[in-house]
Amino acid sequence: MMKGKFKLLALFLVMSMLLAACGSTPAPAPKEEAKPKVLTLAQFNPPTGLFVPDLLQTDYDGNITSIVFEPMINYNPNMEFYGILAESWSVAEDNLSVTFKLRSGVTWHDGKPFTAEDVKFTLMFVGHPDYTGPRYSNVEKILGMKDYHEGKATDVPGLEIIDPLTIKITTDGVLGSFLYSIGTRPIMAKHIWEKVDVATAEKNTAITANPVGTGPFKFKTFVPDSHAELVRNDAYWGGKPNIDTIILKAVAMDTASTQMINGGIDSLIVSDFNPTSLKLLTDAKITLEFTDTVTAQYMGVNNRLDTLSNKAVRQGLACAINRQQIVDELLYGKANVLSNPYTPASWADPGPDAIDQYKYDKNRAIELITSVDGYTYENNTMKFNGTPVKFTLKYPTGNKAREQSAVVIQQNLKDIGIEVELLIMEFAALSSAINAADFDLFLIGMGTSFDPDQKYIWETGAGFNYCGWDDEYTNEMLDEGLKFVSVEERKAIYNEWAIYMNEQIPNVWLYNPQTARAFAPRFIGWEFGPSGFYYKMQNWDIK
Repeated sequence: MMKGKFKLLALFLVMSMLLAACGSTPAPAPKEEAKPKVLTLAQFNPPTGLFVPDLLQTDYDGNITSIVFEPMINYNPNMEFYGILAESWSVAEDNLSVTFKLRSGVTWHDGKPFTAEDVKFTLMFVGHPDYTGPRYSNVEKILGMKDYHEGKATDVPGLEIIDPLTIKITTDGVLGSFLYSIGTRPIMAKHIWEKVDVATAEKNTAITANPVGTGPFKFKTFVPDSHAELVRNDAYWGGKPNIDTIILKAVAMDTASTQMINGGIDSLIVSDFNPTSLKLLTDAKITLEFTDTVTAQYMGVNNRLDTLSNKAVRQGLACAINRQQIVDELLYGKANVLSNPYTPASWADPGPDAIDQYKYDKNRAIELITSVDGYTYENNTMKFNGTPVKFTLKYPTGNKAREQSAVVIQQNLKDIGIEVELLIMEFAALSSAINAADFDLFLIGMGTSFDPDQKYIWETGAGFNYCGWDDEYTNEMLDEGLKFVSVEERKAIYNEWAIYMNEQIPNVWLYNPQTARAFAPRFIGWEFGPSGFYYKMQNWDIK
């Protein structure tokens, strides 16, 4: 009997110990949530808030729209067209129309479906009689667009919606640049923009500063003079992006590399090609990628002024500026001296042997300028109608090589008796000045398209024709270049025009820089080429 009591007691003790052990077991640690993946991209000037692809005028706003909005097609890093909002496209045998089959299942960031109506609306927005942007020349060849633009019609027959996901676009004559000019236009949402007054659209900040697109990232916030923030579009047709947030922020050029080395920036455009500066980046395991560009840095010349209206004066200015020195010393050789509208990366470039290189030559510069009535050179002073010549050179902050170029140009022109006052400005202020023709000379960069059509720059009255170039031969040649599709036929036309522009030199082309982009070690999934790096952004990631 006692034996049984002992057995029960022992069992009781074992059970008590087991219960006590269970009670003392710590609760499992809560699962740690993954940190949001935040990617910070730097630019040297802040966005202005005009986030509308067909109205914006700066790359700093364009960086935001390149992420938010999408075109039907675009270039990949190998400079081949690939479909984005268009799943496929077919060109008619007569080269007068292209039919785009649009991707199904695409939605705008507000959840509304994307359709062919949005494509038609976007192209008609650019062709609207009250459109204030610089890109009408991209759509003017669409059949019926001219009548619509002039207020003679309310519709455009060349924009034919076959079904909600198919649109046929017909042009009035062959348009050699069709796929670029029309196919790569970023598409706007009709349901958002159709009630907006086109004439005052750029002032409608409720919409322009809060863009809605179809891209892999959605706009979240914009802080003037600082940054813009975008967040992942979970419903993106191309697959849910890996990155949660992208911040595009303005950083000072002098501190950008340091910020990147310290981990505060994930990617930036490299503006200082000093080998010592580049080594600091590579020593920090930062990847540098170089690529050719179709970007031109140039000195804008106000052709409207009596002192600058003669081509011999502009030729003289080109000879007076030591552009090779700028390339060698300020860009460490990573650029080409430029003397015509096309860069060596363009198939329309006539080549160095076909044009005047305007090599640095002070004596030739003085000779050319003084060949013009009114100009004299006496006692190391250049005069026009007896008055010493003085120009103001305006240029923006944000590009170290360009800022240093201004000083070189000032000294070079002083060497031929021309006084130059330097006036550095914020980019927005410079943009306002050149749009109002309030300048003598200015420095700026412009990225041209990979198609050689430059009507949007040089046609009389074009949006980017800051220099006031008004030339009938130019108008005719630019029209002629769009009448053919084959590269061979178009090349002959654009080569001839480039040689003519090299002689007329309506502005002074300085150089065509290579571009380089730096990528932090943790930033993966990017692809970089002449067309940029906004390619399949859903693949970007952080390791």
